[in-house]
Amino acid sequence: MSDVQHGATVGAGIAARATPVMTARLSEISFSDIYLSTDPQAPLLALNVTGINLGVAGLERAPRSLPDIFRADAANLLAEVERKWAAERFLPEFTHAFDGVRYRCSQISAPVSMAAEPRESARVGDRRNWCLRRIDAAQMSLAALGLPSWCAEEITGLGASSGLLLVAGAFASGKTTTSAACLRQWVDKHGGVGVTIEDPPEKMLEGYYEGGQIYQIAVRDNAVAEAIRASRRWAYRYLFLGEVRDQTGAEELLQIALGGPMVLTTIHAAGAVEALMALSKFGAGRGGAEAVNDRIAACVLGVVWQSITKGRLEVQYLSFRGRNAAAMRTKISDGRFRLLREDLAFQTNLRNLGRFAESF
Repeated sequence: MSDVQHGATVGAGIAARATPVMTARLSEISFSDIYLSTDPQAPLLALNVTGINLGVAGLERAPRSLPDIFRADAANLLAEVERKWAAERFLPEFTHAFDGVRYRCSQISAPVSMAAEPRESARVGDRRNWCLRRIDAAQMSLAALGLPSWCAEEITGLGASSGLLLVAGAFASGKTTTSAACLRQWVDKHGGVGVTIEDPPEKMLEGYYEGGQIYQIAVRDNAVAEAIRASRRWAYRYLFLGEVRDQTGAEELLQIALGGPMVLTTIHAAGAVEALMALSKFGAGRGGAEAVNDRIAACVLGVVWQSITKGRLEVQYLSFRGRNAAAMRTKISDGRFRLLREDLAFQTNLRNLGRFAESF
């Protein structure tokens, strides 16, 4: 080998060693959820990824595998999540901010009370898996979220009333985002004090606004009802409960909604009418539903149901403030929820014709 060739070879080797490893930050792309694992061989998966070309998409709801250039940043994120987890005394769910992005961190594991000791052959060692929901920290308006103007105006106006607004939808349909924007607009437009009770708080809402103040309370899942009862002494105008999950929480929520504040909560449901049916089922538990249905009928003002299809927000809205409101409330009291689908179809048809004022 000549000196020139040898020098070229050595130079190429030095250049190769000097070439930095390509890395990228997770904050530079958009996704709804990311799955992290303490197993270094596990794939780096994310849902609803935009901002990077990952080739032809497979199934619409399938997670996408992120390139290795994101692994270093993901490892740093996971390390911080694990430290926060230990600092939070091993809570299964909490929020954490990393590189300017806020995440809701949920460990993929059985609750302590339900966990079973696996057989030796089934053990996965000390591996821990996490699902991190990306939370948009920006303070967005209802209109900016994509709600139709008629819907945004109607539910913003509810801030001057007392009662209950349900925000329903499937998982990852933006229910909490819509609710947070709604609460903020109520405080901005109508004034007053707002309180959120969440497990854990997802949107950064706490602070002073031109019209008033918002306080955010983090509670464990099994303490939601107790927190609602305690909140009665806090003199707020608005209450946002992160999600209806059990009978006692539903009962306390309905009691508050009958007592004067404007109450807002989210619930998983396949439609606006189904959201009311789900609330009734939660509130009734194993007992009778008559008293629960009467309370729902007395306090509900509206139900927003939303879904996201290919990045587009689609909305149904069932109003209980129009000329047929009394008859609609009677249907709830009687437990005839399915008949409300006729009212929803009637209201939707009016909106499709541009007759928005008649649909409320």
